[in-house]
Amino acid sequence: MIKILSFLAIFFPHEFYVSVSYMEFDPKRKAIEVQKKIFFDDLELAIKKKNQLTNFDILNSNKEIVNQNIKNYLQENIDFIINGKPLDINYLGHEYINGTINCYFEILKVKKIKKLIIKDSSLFASFKDQENLIYFEILNDLQTIRLKNPNDTHEIIIPN
Repeated sequence: MIKILSFLAIFFPHEFYVSVSYMEFDPKRKAIEVQKKIFFDDLELAIKKKNQLTNFDILNSNKEIVNQNIKNYLQENIDFIINGKPLDINYLGHEYINGTINCYFEILKVKKIKKLIIKDSSLFASFKDQENLIYFEILNDLQTIRLKNPNDTHEIIIPN
């Protein structure tokens, strides 16, 4: 799926709006590690709209400014509630690969997951047809989540 997304981003202006996230719980680190891929032009447009920026260029602006804008955007649009407790996103950085911005972040201090609520409204304010696909892996079990505007939240119950 990710290779197809990258291919399409290079050669065709897209008329579909999708982001893809891969999340994995690492019990040794007590963390959820996340990689989120978003078409660079969609993310740039969303950040420009949200912050009323006219000269923001996600590929060519100062990397520190780009990182701060991406970090703020993700923190405003993605939430994790684990066992009833909201946990913050620790933004690690981003890189541009084949038409997408790959964002890296983690959620720390996760001892055990019984109930997880994921909210991801990324790009929903900018694109009415936006979909956010999430692949969440915990204890060798992969779950696929499809959040489609306006449905931005999904709950996962982990059996003991």
